[in-house]
Formats: sequence, C-alpha cells, structure tokens
Amino acid sequence: APRGAFSSLAPRAVQLQGLPAGQVGVKVAAVGINFRDVLNVLGMYPGDPGAPGSDVAGVVVSADVSSSLQPGQAVFGLSIGALGTAVACSEQTLVAMPPCLSLEAASSMPTVFITAQLAMGAVTGVQPGERVLVHAAAGGVGLAALQVLRVLGAVPVATAGSPSKRSLLRSLGVQAVVGSRDTQFVGPLACLGGVDVVLNSLTSPGMVGGSLSVLRRGGRFVEIGKRDIWAPAAAAAERPDVAYSLLAVDFLPDEGVQSA
Repeated sequence: APRGAFSSLAPRAVQLQGLPAGQVGVKVAAVGINFRDVLNVLGMYPGDPGAPGSDVAGVVVSADVSSSLQPGQAVFGLSIGALGTAVACSEQTLVAMPPCLSLEAASSMPTVFITAQLAMGAVTGVQPGERVLVHAAAGGVGLAALQVLRVLGAVPVATAGSPSKRSLLRSLGVQAVVGSRDTQFVGPLACLGGVDVVLNSLTSPGMVGGSLSVLRRGGRFVEIGKRDIWAPAAAAAERPDVAYSLLAVDFLPDEGVQSA
C-alpha cells in the first residue's frame, strides 16, 4: 500500500522457515516506536526506509544450526519490518536479552542507546568534566544520552519543550535546563560559558545556528535529526572550527549494529 497515512498499513505474510544462513526468524513480543516509524508511514522519511518497524524484542523461532542465536532464545535489537507479529532479519542486528529486562523495556532501548553511545563515544569522544548540550532531552535519545553522560563523568545541560518535561529533567539531576521551543536558550548557555558538545535533533528556524553559537572553540556538534538538517558545508561556513557530524543508526551496516 502507498505511504501517506496510518490507515494504509496492512498485514503481510512473513516467511520464517528455510531462511538463508545468517538470518533468524523471530516471533515479535514487543516493538519500540520512534519518530523514524512515523515519518516512514507518512511517506516523509528521506530515501527508502523499508517496511515499518525497527526496535524489537521477541523469541527466536528459526535459525541456522551455525547461528549464535537458537530457537527459544529471547532476543532484542534492530530489524527492519518489525512492526508485526513476526520478522526475519540478520542475526548480527540482534543480541540475547539479559534476564534483568522485560521484553517491553528491551524493545524501547536499541535505537536510543546505540545513538547516544555512538554520539558521546565514537563520534565526539566526550571526556569527564566536559559540558554537553542535549536538545529535546526528555525524549528517548535524550534520556539515554543523560545516562551515558553520567557514566562518562560529563556535565549535561538540556533543553525541553514544556514545563513538565523540564521539571522531569531537573528531577533527574540536570542542573541547567532551558526551553527548546525558541532560541532563547542561547543566552543562559552563553552565561554558563558555552558547551563542548551539542547533541541536536531540533529543526525549527534558528536552532542549529543558535546551538553552533554556544559551542566553545573547537567544539563538536552531532546532528541526529531526520529532516531539514544542515549540510556539513553550511555548518563549516558558520563555524569552521567545529567538528560537525551526522549520525543515523538506521544507516549502520549489520556488523556495526552488532558491535554497538
């Protein structure tokens, strides 16, 4: 069915037996829905995102004898087309589920924590004591990023769109929390002395420029948004001293997902 409305979603049979080597069949128990899925169904995602669904938890029902995952094993990870009762995918995009997690909790974690870990680790190399601006910090990636930053010993500052979201972030220990609906966050953050790293997902006019302006010299900027993002050349024209990176988990190769 053509994309463009949630009413266009329709069930489609999935073959779980006789899969090629390296593929496993999974009975889906829970899925995590994120902004990518909404854009996918509405036909607003750049490029071809494949069938809806990605974050998944379930139980393996079929696998090659050489696979590291075997039938009956609870798993979670990423699988295009997971928005259904069953999915076939690469074993490299799934891992065994630890017993401390529920299936529902596990399905909510892959995209947000892989994104946060890569953004704060491999992409920007955040160091203890550095100040990191996390935009939309009450969202999935934002909350994951706060946990990663706590482990790294960095100092988060955050934006959020509503008083209740800002209150939540303060209750989680974030000292500096400002609004994300306009560029008024620039003043308070400049008074703090700026930030070393920006994790951005905001697309409203002026947000990227304002965020670049609060970066200290030689800072790092990670863009995880899906629409209206700045090209690296535009960022370089504004702040040639800043390392500007685009990060999208859905473009990682299977082996990249496994290592993450």
